[in-house]
Amino acid sequence: MATKQRIVYGATSEWGTDGSTWENIPEAKGIAVPTVEVEYQDATHLGSPGGFREFVPGLKDAGSISIPCGYSSAGYAAAFDHMTNRTLVYFKTTMPLEEGQTTGDIFEFEGYVTPELNTDEVGNIISMNLAVRISGAPSFTEATTA
Repeated sequence: MATKQRIVYGATSEWGTDGSTWENIPEAKGIAVPTVEVEYQDATHLGSPGGFREFVPGLKDAGSISIPCGYSSAGYAAAFDHMTNRTLVYFKTTMPLEEGQTTGDIFEFEGYVTPELNTDEVGNIISMNLAVRISGAPSFTEATTA
C-alpha cells in the first residue's frame, strides 16, 4: 500500500476571538497541536496487592504549544494585544489533504497567547513564536473522504 504521508505545506494555522470567525496567523511557518496529558494520582494503600503502587486518573492538561512564525509588525501587534488584554484566543489547525480526502483533519483549541521575538544573527530572517497556554479541551474533527 502506498504511503499517505505528506508535507506540512498546505496546512493552515488560524486564530480568532469568537470561535467562528477565523483569519490566518500572519506568516505562520508551522503547525502545532496540543498533546493532552493525564495526571495520575497515587492511590496506593497499606493493602495494595503485591506491594505495587496503584493509580487513578486525575485531571487532564493540554499544556502549552509554540507556533513558529515569521515576524511582522501586524502579527506581533495582534499577539501583544491578545496578551495585554488577557484574551482567550481560539485556534484552528487544518491539515493538508491526503489522497481521497475532501477536507483535512481539523484540530481546534483555545488558549492565552504570548508573542516571543527571536533574536538572530545579522543575516537571518527575523522570526517569532506564538507561545500558547491551552485552556480547556482541544477537539479533533476527522477529515471527510470523497
